[in-house]
Amino acid sequence: MNDFAKLLKAEILNGLPGTEVQWQMSTLHRVANSYPLFPGDDARVAAVLILLYPEKGTINTIFMQRPDYDGIHGGQISFPGGKKEPEDESIIQTAIREAWEETGTNPEQVSVIGTLTPLYIPVSNMLVTPVVGWTDKKPDFNNKPDEVLFLIEAELKSFLDEAIIKKKMYEVRGDMLEIKYFDYKGNTIWGATAMIFNELLAILKRGGFVLQV
Repeated sequence: MNDFAKLLKAEILNGLPGTEVQWQMSTLHRVANSYPLFPGDDARVAAVLILLYPEKGTINTIFMQRPDYDGIHGGQISFPGGKKEPEDESIIQTAIREAWEETGTNPEQVSVIGTLTPLYIPVSNMLVTPVVGWTDKKPDFNNKPDEVLFLIEAELKSFLDEAIIKKKMYEVRGDMLEIKYFDYKGNTIWGATAMIFNELLAILKRGGFVLQV
């Protein structure tokens, strides 16, 4: 784990911004429909991996474009992740396993920096724990086309510019909604992924990270 990852780990341990920062990137439709903010006993447990790695002198992360299937999250851009399986020893192992299955990231190369505030997603009744991981070099990505259409390698520093945050009307399961999203090179990153990512960005801004290696 390099100096950047160690400093980020220390900054996460200093305290998490929490749900208030996550909800800054929420879609107003969620509030208008009075979705529950907290999970019930029947909520499913899941995790995503925010993978960070050095590439061409800067820090990158990876998103993936899901296939447009008939489901709640079909066609969306997300972090690698999924529900916790019985064989997973921990929620951290869930995140790393899912990243390996979906992007080909070697689990042995991932160092865990920390975890962020779990986010409850009411439409799928899922409590998602974001795990921040680090690899010392860019992984040999190999996504499975049936689960992941393509991967989006993104420079982390691009998201520190407020101009990347936009709003637009967007069709969601047949309804036209106004969404708040990150516009990364024409890719629309919104919903739970944007909310989770916004907390990490807040931590990076708080710590004054330069995001160069």
